[in-house]
Amino acid sequence: MAKRVRKRSGALEEFNPRKVYEACIAAGAPPEVAHEIAKEVEQRAYDGMSTDEIRRYVLVRLKELAPHAFEAWAFYDRVTKGRITFEDGKALVVEKGHLYLGRSVKDVGPKGLSHSEEVAGILRELEEDLQYGVSKATINARLYALFMGVLKSKAMPKEEKEKSIQLINEFRKKLGWQPYELKKPLE
Repeated sequence: MAKRVRKRSGALEEFNPRKVYEACIAAGAPPEVAHEIAKEVEQRAYDGMSTDEIRRYVLVRLKELAPHAFEAWAFYDRVTKGRITFEDGKALVVEKGHLYLGRSVKDVGPKGLSHSEEVAGILRELEEDLQYGVSKATINARLYALFMGVLKSKAMPKEEKEKSIQLINEFRKKLGWQPYELKKPLE
């Protein structure tokens, strides 16, 4: 019998290890790390396991095996899913780009990116993070998470995605990095 996971809405969905793998890749984990974590989750999964439990396990393993991917996942959650972390019942303040992931999360705003102005604001935060001493490796991981968030956004029109990608690539060029290239046309 197939294992099912309980989503945050309470709905049950068949467990798909590919989703774990793709989420790890989207956060910037190397393919071998993403594969290892997906395999571990598949072995641990049980019928009725919550997606929050899966998320916590994945984040613990990412923190151990690919710290930049862990940090990028936290950043992605905040900017694309409108989530902020709670620890011991208290909302944690996100300061200077550092986000600590506790035991549970709460949706605090609309999900997903919908406009290039949101992306511009996030890029201003990243610029500030650089000034506060956040490493370029962390900024790079966050840029990739932001890029993936733009690509996966269902709320952002194609024209806004194009503007957002241009803004991200201008930021990358400013840091002396190669721009991201699309592997397939935008939808």
